[in-house]
Amino acid sequence: MKKKWFHNKTRMIIQLLVLALVVGTLIVGAVKANYTPDMEKYCPFGGLMSFGSKLNIGTMSCAISETQVFIGLGIALMIVFVGKLFCGWLCPVGTVSEWLNKLGVRLGVSFTIKGVLDRILRLGKYVLLFFAAYITMNSSELWCKKFCPYFGAVSGFNVDTVLLFSLLAIGAVVIGSIFIKKFWCKYFCFFGALSNVFANILITGPIILIYVILLLLGVKIPLFWFLLVVIASSALTEVFRFKFFSISPFKIRRNETSCTSCSVCDINCPEGIDVSKEDSVTHPDCTLCLDCVKSCPVNETLKVKGGRWMPPVVLAIVIALALILAKQFPMTTLSERWGTYETADSLKHVDKVVFEDLMSVKCYGSANSMKNKVSRIPGIIGMDAWASKHKVTLYYDNTLLSKTDVKRAVFTPSRYNIRKSITLEDAPETLVGYRVGVWELWDGTDNAHIYRMLMANKGIYGFSTEFGEPVYVIFYFDPGNVQPEDIKKLIEVDKYEYEQKGEKIVQEVNFELEGEGEYVDTLSYLDYRKLFFSAYDRAFNNYRKQDPEKMNVFEVAFPNAENSTVVRKMSYLTSHVSFEPGAVRLRTEFTDHPVLQVYFMSDSTNGENIMLHLKKDMLTCMLRDGSTKEYENIFKFKEPFTVKPLK
Repeated sequence: MKKKWFHNKTRMIIQLLVLALVVGTLIVGAVKANYTPDMEKYCPFGGLMSFGSKLNIGTMSCAISETQVFIGLGIALMIVFVGKLFCGWLCPVGTVSEWLNKLGVRLGVSFTIKGVLDRILRLGKYVLLFFAAYITMNSSELWCKKFCPYFGAVSGFNVDTVLLFSLLAIGAVVIGSIFIKKFWCKYFCFFGALSNVFANILITGPIILIYVILLLLGVKIPLFWFLLVVIASSALTEVFRFKFFSISPFKIRRNETSCTSCSVCDINCPEGIDVSKEDSVTHPDCTLCLDCVKSCPVNETLKVKGGRWMPPVVLAIVIALALILAKQFPMTTLSERWGTYETADSLKHVDKVVFEDLMSVKCYGSANSMKNKVSRIPGIIGMDAWASKHKVTLYYDNTLLSKTDVKRAVFTPSRYNIRKSITLEDAPETLVGYRVGVWELWDGTDNAHIYRMLMANKGIYGFSTEFGEPVYVIFYFDPGNVQPEDIKKLIEVDKYEYEQKGEKIVQEVNFELEGEGEYVDTLSYLDYRKLFFSAYDRAFNNYRKQDPEKMNVFEVAFPNAENSTVVRKMSYLTSHVSFEPGAVRLRTEFTDHPVLQVYFMSDSTNGENIMLHLKKDMLTCMLRDGSTKEYENIFKFKEPFTVKPLK
C-alpha cells in the first residue's frame, strides 16, 4: 500500500512555517549588514539548560534570556501533561530528518532498526544529555553548542562549535535519516532524551522531589549523582520497559472493533511505530503528530483525547503563555553580591547605577568578565546583568564611592585613528586637539558611530575619549581645513548613512555637544601617530634574567601592524618567535612608520635567522596543554631589517 504524503496538512504547514522562519531569518542576516540574527532566541533546550545553571550556580548560560527559559519550562510541562508535541510539530531538526527519510522511502533504502541493537543505540542520546547538562549547569556555557546540528548549521560553525563534531552531527541527521527512520532523534538527540525524562515523570518526579527536599534539609548531594540517577532512570525505562511511566491522558487509541488491520497507520507513522498492533499507543517515540489518525481510512478508528486540533491548539497556548510570562518575569544572566554588601549598615548605604544599552555585555562570558573587573574595585559590591538586553546594574557602598566613581570605574577610555593610511609626506605639519563633552556617548558602539560620522570630513584625523559626564572627546584635526563648527554639524544629526557589505544603512543617533569646548593640544602629525599607535610588547624565555650587554634588537618595517585581525593574532606571532633560540621579547613601535622589534641574545641567533623565522608560511604556536599547533602566517614585513645592540 502506498504511503500518503500530504494527509496531515495542518502539521506540514506548521513545519513549513518553522523552517521558513529559520531560513528567512538567516537570509535577512546575510543581506542586512547591521542585523545579527539570534538563532537561539526560542530554543527550549538552551532555556532548560540555562535554567538548571541558574538554579545550580546562580548564572544563566551564554546569551540565553527568560524567553528561552519560559518556552523550555512550558514545553517541559506540556510533555508531562500532554506529550512530546515539540518533537513532532515544531523541531526543525526533526522535520528535516522526517522529510529526508521520505526521500529514503522513495529510493527504497529506508529501514527501521529494531530489537536489541535498537535498544542499545537508544542509550547514546542519554549519554550526550548527561554531559550537556552536567557541564552546562556547572559552567553556564552551553556545551551542546559544540555538536548541535541545528546550531552548527545556522551559525555557520562559529567559535562555539567544534567543526568535526558539528559535521558528524549534521551527517547523522542528513545521511543517517535517509536510511534509518529518525536516526538522530532516536539515538543522539539530547533534547529527545530530556523530553523522555519529563515523559517518565512518575519515576523522575519523585527523584527530583526527594533531591529538592534533601537540599532544603541541608543534605548536599553532588549534582553529578542527581543527574546520573534521573537520566539513567529514564534511559533504563526506555530500554527495558519501552514505554514511560507517564501521567498524560493524551494517547492515540485504536478501536479494535472497527479496525481492519490494513496497516495504513503503520506505513504513515514517521517514527516507524506499529500502531495497528496497539490498543493505546505508549511507544516512547510517539510525538502525537497524528499522521496515523489522519491517514486511517476508517473514520473514528484512531482517536486522541481532545480531537485532531488538540496538538496545534496546545502548542499555541503554551508558546503564547511562555512569551507573556517572559515579559513579566525578566531573569538576570548574572546576579552576584560580594564584599560588604550584606553588612553595609543593613543595606542603608547600598546604592545602584543602571547602565542601559551596554553593548559590550552580550553573553554570560562578557558579563562575567565585567563582574571580574568591577569586583576588584573597592566599594563596588554587587552586579546584575541581563545579557540579552545589554543591561547592567552595579551596586556600591555609598560611604566609599559616589555614583560618578562607579561610572568612572566602568568606563574604558579609547583612541581611534581615522586616517591610518596617510603618510608623513601627505599629512599636514600640525594637528590640533579640541576637547568637548558629548552627550549619549558611552561605549564602543557609540564610538563606532562617531568614527563613521567623522570619516565624511578628510580633515579630521582621529579622536580619543575620557571619562566625564558627559564623556569628553578630544578631536584631532587640521586647523587649516576644519573648525569646531564642522564637527558639530557632523555629529549633531538625527541619523547618518554608511555602507556595510555593499548595503547602505541609515543609523539613528542622538549625540549632542556640551558647550563650546576648548583647544587642548597642538602637535605634529608624527607625534600624533605615535600617540595613537597601539604598541604591543611581550617578554618570554626569561627575558629579565638575560644579560643586556649580550642583547641585540632586530627591527623590520611592519606595514599592517594596525590591522585589526593582525592585532588580535599578535599572540600567535609571539608564540612562534619564542621558538627561535635566543629570542626573548617581541614588541611593536611607531618610529616614522610601524615596526616590529625582536630582542635576542647575540650568542644564540642572528638577524638573518629571525627574518627567516618570521617569513615562514606557517606559524608554530604553543597551546595551553603544552602541545603545538600550526596556523597560517598572515603577518607581512617589509625588508630590509636592521640589528643594533640594546646598549
